[in-house]
Amino acid sequence: MDPIEYFLEMLEIPSVSGSERRLSVFLMESMKSMGYEVEQDEAGNVLGRIGEGKPILLFSSHIDTVPGEIPVREENGKIYGRGAVDAKASVASMILAGASLPEMDVEGTLIFAGIVEEESSLRGIQTLLEGGLEADYAIFGEPTRTDRICLASKGRLLFKINLKTKGGHVACSWIYKNSIELAYQLWERFREKIETHEKTPFFSTIPNLTQINGGAAPNVVPSDCQLFIDVRFPPMIKSTKLLGMVEKTFNEFREMNGVQISYEVLSQIEGFRAKKDSTLVRKLAEAIKSVKNTEPHYIRKTGTCFMNLIGRWFNIPTVSYGPGDPALEHTSDEHIDKKEFLESIDIFKKTMENIFSGETL
Repeated sequence: MDPIEYFLEMLEIPSVSGSERRLSVFLMESMKSMGYEVEQDEAGNVLGRIGEGKPILLFSSHIDTVPGEIPVREENGKIYGRGAVDAKASVASMILAGASLPEMDVEGTLIFAGIVEEESSLRGIQTLLEGGLEADYAIFGEPTRTDRICLASKGRLLFKINLKTKGGHVACSWIYKNSIELAYQLWERFREKIETHEKTPFFSTIPNLTQINGGAAPNVVPSDCQLFIDVRFPPMIKSTKLLGMVEKTFNEFREMNGVQISYEVLSQIEGFRAKKDSTLVRKLAEAIKSVKNTEPHYIRKTGTCFMNLIGRWFNIPTVSYGPGDPALEHTSDEHIDKKEFLESIDIFKKTMENIFSGETL
């Protein structure tokens, strides 16, 4: 199967988060033709298995994209399309590399997991984690560039907060408490208590006010306001510590201002750090050096990745790695160099060969 044609066909199939069915069918049919044993779980994740025996290597990435159509095209050695970087290039290169396993004189099993709804509900990853899958190593496909291995990424807490007061006519505004004004005061208090400024952004705890909604009419003092706060924090900080600080902040604000506050934690993901001297990292680094003839760089991401969940849940060496420039994720100019995409297939192949023919855990 021609790798570029396969990748282009994937890009031509829209797979906005929550609407991945067409792409799932395409992936299952193509993987069966490549020799994978394929199944689909209750969330819609696509699971393929090839090879046999130990060790078990998990290649995983997400098959959904953010909204926003980008015409699929080849231009000046680049391939454009929604998902070209995030993360269909990783999906395609992992699948194509895995298909070469039967040709290798090695023993081991590769599992590919194409996860749905990474950009929305996170239902796919939760189902995968709870599905009884076993693995010894894992690589989660996200754009890092082919000469960079992501060893660590930050944790995340996402809060949905509701404030309620008693509103009324603006002509008597001094009688009432403005829920929008109080919400912003709460945000300022929240940031003061939670935010830290360390030596780099990766080591800092950074809250972000991402949405604020409230008010019923231009001439009514608002009685309801909703805000969303997204907190990214480093691996050495535990989410439970931050949750305790947040609860204390809310309690103090309630007592001080006589406002009702309720909240939900929509996402709670711990930070994660892989060991640089693990077998997985060494074998991937050897593969990069072999294919690219250059030493790999080791990076930390200030974002949050499914690497965190997979590594912690299964308690196995896990990294994030994949072709593409992460700065192009979710942009209208999303594209990938053809050379880099093809190179990533060879690197994933060499990584499999290194792990399955070399030392184990």
